[in-house]
Amino acid sequence: MMSGNNPGSGLASFFGGMFGDSGAPFGDAMKQFRKYYDQSRQTQNPFYNAGMGGMENFQKWLGGMQDPGGFINKLMGGYQESPWAKNLQNQSMRAGTNAASANGTAGSTPFAMQMQQNANNISSEDQQKWLQNALGINSQYGAGQQSLMSGGQHAGDIMSMLAQAMGGQMGSGAFGQKFGEGQNFWNMINGGLHFFGM
Repeated sequence: MMSGNNPGSGLASFFGGMFGDSGAPFGDAMKQFRKYYDQSRQTQNPFYNAGMGGMENFQKWLGGMQDPGGFINKLMGGYQESPWAKNLQNQSMRAGTNAASANGTAGSTPFAMQMQQNANNISSEDQQKWLQNALGINSQYGAGQQSLMSGGQHAGDIMSMLAQAMGGQMGSGAFGQKFGEGQNFWNMINGGLHFFGM
């Protein structure tokens, strides 16, 4: 053995290299990165999933309006005369009958035609109001699905940025971990050489 060597420090370096884990801090850091990445992703997932559902519903909604005439006919298939219209028709019929009785025209063709025209006008107005309400609700539905899509896209953007940042951090951590493991090996070799005075 060479007189200038300290076998104790060589042995410590050898065992430190053999049993030490210089990469452990990087592994611990990577666990923390993963933990907070997973928490952030879980926070964004409901918005992302709602956006995916919104996209599917929005596409179906748009597809249902490719044929405007068919779309309107399908809507109008759900129309039912409102109590308001029925009430107006009854009031119109009573007023018309009273007026025709007073004038002596009750039961005449002009009277019957006028009663029919009044009923048609009331029914038409009721249908138009119903259709406008149905179209308004339909538009709100489409806007709601579009809003869900936007929120989902925003959540997707955030998750992509998180994944990108996570990739960089994990890459650095993996490099540091492998570098530390290499350091352990070389510490063991150097310690052994130092212990034996080489």
